[in-house]
Amino acid sequence: MDYSKYLQETPFIDLSDQTLCDCARKLVAGISNPREQAKAVFFFVRDEIKYNPYTSFSRPEDYTASEILRRGEGFCIPKASLFTAMMRILKIPAKLYFADIKNYKAPKKLTDIMGNLFIFHCYCGVLLDGQWIKLAPTFNREMFTKIKVPANDFDGFHDAILPTNDLNGEIFVEYIKDRGDNYDIPYEEIVTTFNHIYDRKVIEKWAQSSSADCLP
Repeated sequence: MDYSKYLQETPFIDLSDQTLCDCARKLVAGISNPREQAKAVFFFVRDEIKYNPYTSFSRPEDYTASEILRRGEGFCIPKASLFTAMMRILKIPAKLYFADIKNYKAPKKLTDIMGNLFIFHCYCGVLLDGQWIKLAPTFNREMFTKIKVPANDFDGFHDAILPTNDLNGEIFVEYIKDRGDNYDIPYEEIVTTFNHIYDRKVIEKWAQSSSADCLP
């Protein structure tokens, strides 16, 4: 099977950005095993790039990998864009998965704006030894601890998506609709769907919100 499209550059997965390339290669310096390289990049994006659901979503640069690295924060789609770009820089095929989810532990500040249904939640796929492994470098470790949800640590071999239950066994995330996978960010579809599902007042509140009390 031809996996070349999962290694290519796009306007969002901007592999030629020098700062992005330098960061990816620095993260895996001295590491030759692709599984260990994927782990190193996963934990960097998950834990060092701050999860912030209140950041802008309407401009192309809001999803561009190099810009997310520069900002040091973003929600699920921008963080997945960054992880995907770094994987491709390291010649590891990577793609993006999309789904609508309900987050039952979303903070009141966020649910007051948009409820608990999150459209186009994004996570990643990496091809290792012929197997696609699914990863969600979305929420930082400290957030998992704060909301008492087991962290989705990646061991290099098994899927590491968001867990469906918290540490007490109560539901955390429910996957509502599978939107398939893509080699790139379907920017126009995402923005159009956001504007359709979340009305203008919701969008305005989202854009005006600060990152204070930010939780997944």
